Amino acid sequence: MQNKPHEYLEVVWCLMGVLKDHKHLGELFAEAAVSARQGRTDRNITPLVRQICYGVIRQYYALDKTLERLLEKPLPPKHLDLKLLLLAGIYSIIELNRPAYASVNAAVDSVVLLQKPWAKALVNGVLRQYIRDREGQLAEAVDEDAEARLNHPAWLIKAFTNAWPQQPDIFQCNNVQGPLTLRVNTRKTTRHTYGELLQQKAICFQQGNLASTAITLKTAMPVDELPGFKQGLVSVQDEAPQLAASLMNLAPGLRVLDACAGPGGKTCHILEHEPDTHLVAIDKHRHRTAKIRDNLDRLDLSCELLNTALENYNPSLDFDRILLDLPCSGTGIIRRHPDIKLLRKKSDIDKLCSLQRKLLNKAFDLLKTDGELLYATCSILPDENDQVVRWLLASRRDASLLPLALTVDSGTDAFCMTETGLQLFPTLNQHDGFFYSRITKTRESSHNL
Repeated sequence: MQNKPHEYLEVVWCLMGVLKDHKHLGELFAEAAVSARQGRTDRNITPLVRQICYGVIRQYYALDKTLERLLEKPLPPKHLDLKLLLLAGIYSIIELNRPAYASVNAAVDSVVLLQKPWAKALVNGVLRQYIRDREGQLAEAVDEDAEARLNHPAWLIKAFTNAWPQQPDIFQCNNVQGPLTLRVNTRKTTRHTYGELLQQKAICFQQGNLASTAITLKTAMPVDELPGFKQGLVSVQDEAPQLAASLMNLAPGLRVLDACAGPGGKTCHILEHEPDTHLVAIDKHRHRTAKIRDNLDRLDLSCELLNTALENYNPSLDFDRILLDLPCSGTGIIRRHPDIKLLRKKSDIDKLCSLQRKLLNKAFDLLKTDGELLYATCSILPDENDQVVRWLLASRRDASLLPLALTVDSGTDAFCMTETGLQLFPTLNQHDGFFYSRITKTRESSHNL
């Protein structure tokens, strides 16, 4: 099966959306699906289109360096679409299990669809030159460039290396697709019983190492094909965020707040873990609130669900437990959202940290004395984790840390205990990067840093 010209056109449309309009691939795919259903466009985001888009983004820095060496002079910004077409062509030659000439011919034919027929010779020449020299000087040039070799921007390379010099595998883990991990709904089944269902369907899996509810599939598959998915036996959720419910020290009768709840994975897990709670879930984005409702309905769960921003939320009663999973850089989930490497900038981190401090302080105001707040991010940057928690402890005399530990082999390098919490790192076949810290509101100052 050969690449079709229109598929490259769809790839270019998606990649333009990332680089020019600063949108995430998932957002663009969703937009295309809605437009197609409504008959406004004939966008067709096939599995091949998705593969090429994610592949180009994951390998963007290496592909960009390669193209730079192939071109006599850089393409001007107005021809960004041609540049992206060439990157897609190079990726296809490298990764797709089909003859290289098929990728070259489809890319050349696509130039006409981009209304730039004058560039056919350029695209043909560049891609055929790559085929001739991909194992020679081009490979050496890529290997000599740190951004190209690690497929990360320089600022992230420096940030990760300075923060975690003992974790050189972060870059490799970020550049591969994350596995499909499930959370077993213990209100309806057990991990052992659900594992037997998977075995009956000849679906290979392994049990999670950190979360007692986690099952990771050896090969990803559509969720509708999972046994019992529609009946609420399982949900899709990485193993790292599955730790939240067990780390919250939940008990019957507690008043609990999920303060930034969308899309509802941890909201539902709290109710599965301890159904006898008064849970309030809030999120300021209407579409994320709707997603929470969909998840609650599928799992036969209920809670008080509000479409409001945490900054504006002023309940009449404070909470015994608060989960604060904050907006962050997403540097722990790059393998699932590789466009983070292109969309996130170094200057964003200070802005995010400022927002995180503001929301943490607000959430702490809503906590009862002797209550517990679980601070969480999907970041591996200490600026957003330890430093934000330290800021709260320094600015609030009634804030104190609580111990936070995992009951697993401490010999693993997949996580470490930090000054204020638990840092999980992205792994090849297990969990994403994630951070947790437990904080309590005390009657008197009792900082334990």
